[in-house]
Amino acid sequence: METDLVGGVVAWWARHAPELPAQTIELTKRVARMHALTDRVTVAVLARFGLSRAEYDVLGTLLTAGEPHLRPLELSSRLLLTTGGLSNVLRSLERRGLTALTSDATDGRGRRIVLTPEGAVTAERVVREVVAAQHELVGGADPADVHAAVAALAAVLGTLDRRTTAATEV
Repeated sequence: METDLVGGVVAWWARHAPELPAQTIELTKRVARMHALTDRVTVAVLARFGLSRAEYDVLGTLLTAGEPHLRPLELSSRLLLTTGGLSNVLRSLERRGLTALTSDATDGRGRRIVLTPEGAVTAERVVREVVAAQHELVGGADPADVHAAVAALAAVLGTLDRRTTAATEV
């Protein structure tokens, strides 16, 4: 188990607290480490565009959301951001001319968030550059291992999403 940094941490916990579920520790530590490594290259790309991680997440989500555009609460929920935090991000993106608030055609009182034409171009460009940087990072791994990891994480996340959704509906 001690073949890498995370394996060493898991082995320590297994020796010092064998009652703790080692597999859960290992999964969460590996996911956190993967996030830290990919986030490092992501943030480097975002710096060239003058974007924060939250701004990037908003642009990417709006780019792929399709029609009808998202309401602020829908966007907040998808990104796991507070509505206050999202408001700050949206103000910043709107000042830069990348997003705009429009009236909701189905609810005259509601608003929807849209990418401006410049925002759509910027979002696609930055997403492409981020994915290229992440692909370069992951590119050394065996494609079969990457495929297996994606499938396994999709299954685990499906369970987490269902449990989280069920908990919020109670």
